[in-house]
Amino acid sequence: MNLLSSLNISAGALSVNEKAISVVSHNVSNMNTEGYHKQRVNLEARNIAGQIGDNPNNQVRANGGVKIANVMRYNDDYLNNYYRQQLSEKNRLEQQLGNLDDLAAVFDDLEGQGIDGALGDFYEALNNLQQYPASSTARANFIERAKTLTSTLNAKSTQLGKMTGEALGDGKTEESLKNSRVYAQYKDFNSTLEELAAVNKALQTTQTGTLTANNLLDKRDLILHDMSQYVDLNVEEHANGTVDVSVGGTALVKSTKVVGQLDIETAAAYKQRTGLESKEAAVISIVNIADDGSKSYIKDNANDDIQGGSIGGLLHFGTDNKDGQVTAGSVQTSLNKLAQTVAKIFNDLNTAYDSTNGYAYKINASKTDELEATTSDNYMFSAKIVNADGTVTESHDANDITAGNIQVSSNLLKTDGIWNIACAHFDTNTDVDIHAVGNAQNAIKMMGTRTDKQADLQNMSIEDFYGSMLGGIASAGDSTRTLYETQADVVDSIENQLDSAYGVDLNEELVDLVKYQTAYAAAAQVFNVVNSCLDTLMSLGR
Repeated sequence: MNLLSSLNISAGALSVNEKAISVVSHNVSNMNTEGYHKQRVNLEARNIAGQIGDNPNNQVRANGGVKIANVMRYNDDYLNNYYRQQLSEKNRLEQQLGNLDDLAAVFDDLEGQGIDGALGDFYEALNNLQQYPASSTARANFIERAKTLTSTLNAKSTQLGKMTGEALGDGKTEESLKNSRVYAQYKDFNSTLEELAAVNKALQTTQTGTLTANNLLDKRDLILHDMSQYVDLNVEEHANGTVDVSVGGTALVKSTKVVGQLDIETAAAYKQRTGLESKEAAVISIVNIADDGSKSYIKDNANDDIQGGSIGGLLHFGTDNKDGQVTAGSVQTSLNKLAQTVAKIFNDLNTAYDSTNGYAYKINASKTDELEATTSDNYMFSAKIVNADGTVTESHDANDITAGNIQVSSNLLKTDGIWNIACAHFDTNTDVDIHAVGNAQNAIKMMGTRTDKQADLQNMSIEDFYGSMLGGIASAGDSTRTLYETQADVVDSIENQLDSAYGVDLNEELVDLVKYQTAYAAAAQVFNVVNSCLDTLMSLGR
């Protein structure tokens, strides 16, 4: 009986060490597999149940040899969670940096071109006008420069709109949303939810501490890392390896079920559905989709809950954020403010004055050697308003004027419109000399706006305000690039730590291989000796 027991023990040792060698082989073959965690066999003594007591014979019979306690998967939950957080932030910064680079490209004009050049030409033409206020050529040139300035503002506004449209859609049409980058990323993220739920289901029916379970855990972590690239996740792990995932406190995956997923719609569709305005062109909500395809909203407008990942980096870039961050939305707001201020300043100077501010005069179109008082509708700039029915109207309300719709007023573009530029100025209506067509005091006031500090432009001049805006874009790009590079280094450092913690080390595997091979050879020798003893006993019995 003891020989047979020894034979079983040695046979068991052969099997255990064979399996251990198999695990080493599995590690080596997966040393370059993405997301693979090295594994190691933990052994323990096998004891045979029964009464042992102090009887030496019983104690010997209780020895059952060796067995595999479990297959340990190297892992660091804290490091994994930290990695996902930092990866999410890296992707947010990467997306933000790309957006800022695109934004800088919009305003990367050759010297003398773009808004900066248009403003310079506008004031140069105004300087010429103040020298020759009665010259039809100087007046026509000034109007042309004004048209160039407004068309340049229009073009930059259109480029900004196109840039945000590519990122988020135009906020109005479903087609533009489906062609946007955020739409593609939202679809990719949703596809990972079912994958995670399927892995959770497999983990529920798989014994922990086995090769199968460990491979499933590797797959689970890869999916979580992938998900964290899109949004900032909250992950809760259970004892059996399954995880619950939520965004901003709203559950998406609970055990084996997808209980919520992202839904996206245009700002216009969101307003039509809820009656609420959205500050972003695209609105992401968290919904539950029933088996019959019906949709119920768990969290309406979860945009503020998604700050990290590439979706977070895209989602808020079209918004004029209030935290001072440079975005396409904030730049658009600045351009609109610039357009409104230019229009207000020059419209005020070119319309009728009062006893406090003096009186502006223009040249009489019928008698060009005489002046006449301007009227309250003698505007230089206006807004081109396209109505819902497709008709176009002109508005002189400064609140209606944006960089996208500012234009030279039709008042200056009609046949004799050049004479509507009010170059002359008189302090009172009693000192007016209607024959003083060379009076350029109002043109001089207009020229002074080049250096005058404007309260509506953060107490800066028009050109300084625009320069400050460009500087802000460049500075934001530089600082974000620095943050991104630093964050990329952090992620690389964590990846190195993770690789050190659970990556395959060939030196360690070689040591284990020699150890298990030696144990296997020793067990085989024991098996052979016991077998030989049994053969001897059998031959004696004959």
